[in-house]
Amino acid sequence: MARPQRFLLIALLIALGAHGLAAQIPGVRVTYLYDNTVATPHVKPDWGFACLVEGHGRKVLFDTGANDGVLRGNLAALNVDLSRLHALVLSHDHGDHTNGLVALGKRPALPAYYAEGSNQQVVNRIAESGMRAVPVTRSLEIFPGFRVSDRMVFTQQPVVSAAGGNAATTSPPEIVEVALAVDTRDGLVVIVGCAHPGIVPMLRQIRQTTNRPIHMVLGGFHLLQTPADQVRQIIADFRSIGVAYAGPTHCTGDEAIRLFREAYGDHFIKGGVGTVVEAPVTGGMSGLSRPTGPSGVTIRPLLSP
Repeated sequence: MARPQRFLLIALLIALGAHGLAAQIPGVRVTYLYDNTVATPHVKPDWGFACLVEGHGRKVLFDTGANDGVLRGNLAALNVDLSRLHALVLSHDHGDHTNGLVALGKRPALPAYYAEGSNQQVVNRIAESGMRAVPVTRSLEIFPGFRVSDRMVFTQQPVVSAAGGNAATTSPPEIVEVALAVDTRDGLVVIVGCAHPGIVPMLRQIRQTTNRPIHMVLGGFHLLQTPADQVRQIIADFRSIGVAYAGPTHCTGDEAIRLFREAYGDHFIKGGVGTVVEAPVTGGMSGLSRPTGPSGVTIRPLLSP
């Protein structure tokens, strides 16, 4: 073979190999199964949160919503099959994130990750389903590309009551919480349930633990009663952390969601049952549905109206 042709063939093989390598870089698909609002017809909104996270050849259910009947109905309407899950992750033990667990039925040996110190009722429910309960204290890689965060703690303010003329102070239980982080080419997709310990401290801890940039944050940010100026500071903190896409929903609150939408523009992700968010398999893709960012993130309803 002539030398120029040989060099051309080598260059072509290198190019094809690079293209093949890029095509193998895993993307992430998040389907909202339970939320306060809807993004598609034939599904039901309800206070709570759950989503299916797919990537790296795995399917992980994050939270289960508040009602097993609502979860079952939404799964049927969306034609989402949870029969081949690889894991369940429960962000925290509040009922609006855990009561839908019974909709999964018996799941022998399915690993169920939850924050160490969650209430015993939730742990018992996991055991009754036949799942393998896995308490989490320190950040844990559950599959290549999937990581449960460190357990983080929110200490509630003591409650003072005056019963029978005697003042008494009680300390509400701590709220322990974990998040799910899934790696992509552009950085982590982080999914939170309610972020009771604070969304910004959680993100900073995840970034410190993983040493990876945070590309996208989805879920409940728990800003319902947070003043607007504090929400704006949180948005500024998101920017300083490097969060490119923000998807506040559930317990974030309408006003805080509005401020995030205003700040993030085309990089704001609107939630609701039936929303599908697909982080890119490779960078620089375009021609995607509402909205399209420079990294090729797709945001669309699973079903058309």
